[in-house]
Amino acid sequence: MKLGMTKKPGTRTSRIMMAIIAIAWCIATLIFFNFFRDYIAYYHDGMREPLITSEFYKWLWIHNPLLILTIISHSVFLVFERYGLRESILIFLAILGVASTAVLLSLFPFDFSVLPSADVEKWTELGLRIALILTIVSMSFGALVSGNTLIRNLARDIKDY
Repeated sequence: MKLGMTKKPGTRTSRIMMAIIAIAWCIATLIFFNFFRDYIAYYHDGMREPLITSEFYKWLWIHNPLLILTIISHSVFLVFERYGLRESILIFLAILGVASTAVLLSLFPFDFSVLPSADVEKWTELGLRIALILTIVSMSFGALVSGNTLIRNLARDIKDY
């Protein structure tokens, strides 16, 4: 077996399906956040009050390139079946995802003051902040574990080569 050619566990079909799902999700997210973001709102009495502020546009300038890179990367994965390339790119995308989520958390472009009560506003904001922090922690942990696994597998390939 050639260096770096170790197959990731799972079938080629499952990897293709995951790439297609990732591409579809990124396209849907790009369309929604760029064209339908005004629907992220509180609806009451026939009115729609947006929950996002103008800071959201600053985040889109960071998040849109990440989504486009993800679409391109997964398109490449459909053509090239290289474990080292795939895992390296996925780790890089996870790190960019952590950065994007951290920027979203720091900007926090949400205004929950339109919600019906101060308690709902407070708990919604707290819940979203906790969810963003947990996302950052889990993506960081996933990138770390994937990096460790990649290094171990490549080292084993070098030893076996």
